[in-house]
Amino acid sequence: MHSLLKRQLRIAGFDTDTLPTDLASWQTFLSRIDNSYLNAERNRELIEPQQLMEGGLSAHTIFQTIQDGLCLFDKQGQLVFINIVGQHYLPQAKLRITSLTTLLDNFQLHSRDDSVKVLEHSDIVDIISSGAAIRDSNAWLKQSDENKIPLTAEFSSIKDIKDQTVIGYILHFSDITELKNVENALIAAKNTAEQASQTKSQFLSSMSHELRTPMNAILGYGELLKEDLAIPITEMEADYVDDMQQYVTNILQAGWHLLELINKVLDLTRIEAGKLEVTIASVDIIDLLKDCLNLIKPLAEKRNITIYNTTEALSPTYVLVDKARLKQVIINLLSNAIKYNSEAGSIHIVLDRLKTHHMRLNITDTGKGLTVEQQSKIFEPFTRLENVNLIEGTGIGLTITKRLLEMMDGSIGVESEVNKGSTFWINIPTGKIEHPANEEGDNLNTLAKDKKYTLLYIEDSRTNVSLVAEILKSRPDIALMSAHTGEMGLEVAHLHKPDLILLDINLPGIDGFEVFEALKQDDTTNKIPVLALSANDSVINLDRGKEVGFLEYIVKPLDIRGFLHAIDTAFELREQLRKNE
Repeated sequence: MHSLLKRQLRIAGFDTDTLPTDLASWQTFLSRIDNSYLNAERNRELIEPQQLMEGGLSAHTIFQTIQDGLCLFDKQGQLVFINIVGQHYLPQAKLRITSLTTLLDNFQLHSRDDSVKVLEHSDIVDIISSGAAIRDSNAWLKQSDENKIPLTAEFSSIKDIKDQTVIGYILHFSDITELKNVENALIAAKNTAEQASQTKSQFLSSMSHELRTPMNAILGYGELLKEDLAIPITEMEADYVDDMQQYVTNILQAGWHLLELINKVLDLTRIEAGKLEVTIASVDIIDLLKDCLNLIKPLAEKRNITIYNTTEALSPTYVLVDKARLKQVIINLLSNAIKYNSEAGSIHIVLDRLKTHHMRLNITDTGKGLTVEQQSKIFEPFTRLENVNLIEGTGIGLTITKRLLEMMDGSIGVESEVNKGSTFWINIPTGKIEHPANEEGDNLNTLAKDKKYTLLYIEDSRTNVSLVAEILKSRPDIALMSAHTGEMGLEVAHLHKPDLILLDINLPGIDGFEVFEALKQDDTTNKIPVLALSANDSVINLDRGKEVGFLEYIVKPLDIRGFLHAIDTAFELREQLRKNE
């Protein structure tokens, strides 16, 4: 028999030989055992805290070793205790913070229902006085006007164990600066990743459009050439042969443009992927400039542009760069200065030494200049700038230039004034202690009196306008007008009221959707059928085209038969509208 059971039997007046024989005696015995264990548990609960106190683990010691701030207040709201951590964050506590309301001046606690709303002192006092608690994981501790520390804070009441009345208050807070820093770093990384993804999507969308534009010309003129060659050459008139030769010229021009674009896109992708290497060496920039100018001068002479090179008389000046890549950069900037300059304009080349162990090369033209907004976008790939993209170009030359310079520890910038010109500068390490195009008039075709229909084509690419003009040669009943910007297109449409409008979507300045909206809001143009014509075949654009009300959204490259059928359908609709007017 277990010794504890023997002991309980002896206390009850029994032993192993004289056990109780009736039920009532056993019930009394078992009840005595139960009460004995309950009393022993209560005694143990009372003894353990006392043993802690005797071992030096007082409540004061425990509070002081907590790694969070702790403040205790009595029922009247007077500060009665603040631990060491609390004093670190509230060093003035011992000197002047003596009450709950005074201490609250240093804290910002937020409402549970509205995480943005900061609770007033009176609201906090009312909540904790009622016995409720305030828990805020986005609280702030104001140590000064400039310095705020993020906290998690809990403010609650202390209740009497017996009657649950409020006898005091406790504020517990924890510094979460490190956690917030990690959180902010994660948010920044997420935003960077999203921005990179968005930039990549925009780049791919723009690249798709730029590739389709020359491809449209190649396929369109190729189809025209195929149809023309169906006639025996011996039966062709001289004008007919001249047209075909022009078709071939246009195809070759578009093909070379497409090849240039593909090469530059490949260069850019290699740079972005870190697969383009540079070999840094000491290079005489004065000699390199002479080489670049010798290559570029024939282009300048064609436009009667004078180049003033102020570096010719300078002694050899060395920079640390990849010679081939710097030559590529300078030639690109010089060719742009010629391409976007005014006729018979000038280019000035100046070299300055900076205090940052760099040389600055300035290339200044006398073109029409760039607005502040255009300057901020000029180095982005495939950026469409109003009045700038009227001249053919890949749209990524300056993007590649910027990336190459950055790879060589250099930089690029632009300073420009509208109607006066632009200065593109590059900083090149020494190792030691798109411009506006020229205005070319309205480019409006004179309407013949015997034409039955008038068609306005709003398109910034002269190649595409030329292609449509060639296609419409088979339709002598249609007179073609063109405008190279959305703004000009609105003006022409209002003035001439054409029977049909072909509208490119990706225009410089206001885009095709904005032009369409303006046409619909004008009583003189809102009944003119509009066909959208664009290389952008994204689902978003196609759906948006249907939603806004284009008669049809035609995707380049053109299917000539389908294109002519769409035009005929539009003219039929226009005739019906006229009859109903």
